[in-house]
Amino acid sequence: MITENYSAGNIILVKQLFSNLFGNASKAVLNVCPASLILLGDHTHYNDGVLISACVDKYWTFLMRRRKDSEINIVSLDDNKLLKMNLERLDDYANSEYKLLRGLIGLLKQDGLIRNGFDCVISSNVPECLGLGSIAAKQVGFLNTIKKTFHVNIDSNMLLNYVRKNELNIVGKISNIAHHYTVQYGREKKLFYMDLRTKEHKMLPIDRDDYSLVICDSGEEITDPQKICNERIEECEVGIKGLRLYIWGIKNLRDVSIDFLHKHYHMLPHRIFNRILYNVKERNRSEAAVKLIRKKSFREFGNLVIESYNNLAEEYELRNEHCDFLVNEAVNLENVLCAKMISCSPIRSTFNIVADNNINSFTENMKRSYEQKFNKQLKIHVVKLTSGVRKILSHKHEFSLQ
Repeated sequence: MITENYSAGNIILVKQLFSNLFGNASKAVLNVCPASLILLGDHTHYNDGVLISACVDKYWTFLMRRRKDSEINIVSLDDNKLLKMNLERLDDYANSEYKLLRGLIGLLKQDGLIRNGFDCVISSNVPECLGLGSIAAKQVGFLNTIKKTFHVNIDSNMLLNYVRKNELNIVGKISNIAHHYTVQYGREKKLFYMDLRTKEHKMLPIDRDDYSLVICDSGEEITDPQKICNERIEECEVGIKGLRLYIWGIKNLRDVSIDFLHKHYHMLPHRIFNRILYNVKERNRSEAAVKLIRKKSFREFGNLVIESYNNLAEEYELRNEHCDFLVNEAVNLENVLCAKMISCSPIRSTFNIVADNNINSFTENMKRSYEQKFNKQLKIHVVKLTSGVRKILSHKHEFSLQ
């Protein structure tokens, strides 16, 4: 039975809409894919970083059935928008609202993996503030649904390669494959570790379920977040070129040690030095965090997350009034392990690790203090760690996971 943070009721609505528009849904494929959240390793992903992430129980839902012709119909349950395309004329829809999905369809068609159209209903309860974690879930879930619907013979890693290629085409270098791997392979009650240089990934068990992730969503939009991220990427690339004068064979910042960096402090512009300093320290933090998680030293792990936020704010210059306020308020409340901004998000938001028996108090305090400070309401999303993308089998309105 479904007991997670998406409801059987929502899935019934998806099936009803599908049936109303396209006929009986009994032979359609139903998939859900959770969003992902990066806890540590932010902004090291374009330097072969080491990241710790999690699947959270906010989902994209897909119900799809193959057609015999080349027509494609994609309908959103959430806003009732309908996208009609033709597989043979995809270039006519290059600027469509479903640009990410259209891009994936084009890549599969180009490689001869799909030759027919399909009908599909999609729905999501993922907060916009999860940013790249939501974009990853949308694409990975969609491709897994296509794979099941069309019996596409590709393995999971090849599927993720399509997602990566599509994102590079559309969102650029801020694309983070750790999100893709997290929502494909994540497991319930486990954090996800990934080394982007070796592509090694593994689970980090959390042997306690008395804490939850609590997202504080300010609703404050960030002006052109992709531009900000791309500026940091370019600054790191400038730093790499400078450091290559002193380190032979350096590929990227993964090859730079903190000791070497401090010895060459005067060789780089101050701003470039700070960008590199954050990257090197964040990689070291992620590696240290793995050991702390295995030792069940969660308080120390939380301290690393707070330190990561401080370095993001200072050395990466991502400080802003809203996130500063939310983090400072949260860490001074009882039974809060840590707080940190959500990176690469279009909304100024933070995640917090909070004891379950203190969530109500945490929520009340944060909402009240935020409204007093900014005269605006704060949205709170409480989430748990969950498993990655999965197919749902339905029988007589009961749902089980596969």
